Amino acid sequence: MPSSCPICEQPIGSTAIHCSVCGFPTGLAIEGLRAVDADYGSAQPSGVHSGPTPSTVPPTPAPVSPEEELNSAISRDLRAKMDLVRELGSGPDVTAEMCEAALVEAEGRVAEALDILRSAQSRLETQTDELLRERVRLLQERREFLGRTGVRFDFATDFDRLSHAIENAEREDATALLVAAEQHVSEVESDWKGLQGLLSQIEGLRNEAAELGIPLGEISSEIEGIRYRLTGPEVTEETLDTLAQDAAQTLMLLHEAIPASLEGELARHEATLNRFPEDHPPSTVARRLHLEAGRHLKKGRLSDAVRSVRELRHELSELEKRPSVAAEPVAPLTESEDQMLDRLLKKARALAGRVRTLPPDSETAREAAVQIREATELLRARELKEADQTLSRLMRMLSTEVPPS
Repeated sequence: MPSSCPICEQPIGSTAIHCSVCGFPTGLAIEGLRAVDADYGSAQPSGVHSGPTPSTVPPTPAPVSPEEELNSAISRDLRAKMDLVRELGSGPDVTAEMCEAALVEAEGRVAEALDILRSAQSRLETQTDELLRERVRLLQERREFLGRTGVRFDFATDFDRLSHAIENAEREDATALLVAAEQHVSEVESDWKGLQGLLSQIEGLRNEAAELGIPLGEISSEIEGIRYRLTGPEVTEETLDTLAQDAAQTLMLLHEAIPASLEGELARHEATLNRFPEDHPPSTVARRLHLEAGRHLKKGRLSDAVRSVRELRHELSELEKRPSVAAEPVAPLTESEDQMLDRLLKKARALAGRVRTLPPDSETAREAAVQIREATELLRARELKEADQTLSRLMRMLSTEVPPS
């Protein structure tokens, strides 16, 4: 890159895009020097070497005319305005006109270059105003959409200041205000979307709990309180943040209340299933649903757990309509502790053998291994009743599995 401008011969920085004095684009500086050298060489007599010699005195630069000074000022103004518009992303650009004007001025047609720059300045201002108004229109649509979702946010001050700046052609202030307003609306949209997600989860869990008749107590009033506060005349960011915190707290309460109720119901259903023999085919579906509900509950999948419990209720209701079956034989009342321990050990070994036939990476195999270890610990501690219940639970779980082919 040349070290001096071919137009005004002022020094050019190595990283500069335009000459700081006349605005000539440095990317075209080499072409400009060639044009100047060609004009200078054609004026030399034939046979005279045009190259510099050690004794050559550099020519004194011609004084800058008022038109050239005006061209430089307009170029600087155009660059500043384009930099400003770039804050809005894509927008009007007059770089091509500025390059054309620089080349025309390099050829000595200063007045023509001035006309090009003034035309570019007018176009840039017109298109900038159009861009600002279009972005404000889109921003207003986003504001109205938020209102249609059932909540009104306080954007009046932002839009009033922005409209005033645009109407008075205060483009620099309008651009800064527009960027700030768009950021404000985007933040509100994000927070509102997050709150809607929380409310959707809350409503879903509340409806599912209502279907099962799970009592929620004060949680229902908390939900209604959040909804009521959203119907106020205007909602600020502070209000939205407070509501989001309250919604998160309510959702946490639901995640505590629903599992506790489901666990109690599953325990009652387990006692009902214990009345049927392990090889009782009509109760197979109910046992599978009971197992699924317990798994969903352990993993925190409340919606799936509620669905499984609802289906389990239906299956148990159908079972009660069937003819009664003989109860599962139980150990004699006179069974001693040692006899019971021996029976349970045999039962544990038999179940462990069935567990080893399961696919080792299956969820059933992992859960069965956990229950085997739990039963073993209970037997070691001689908590025989609890061990018997654990082994019976494991037997029911295994009875729902399809045997490997």
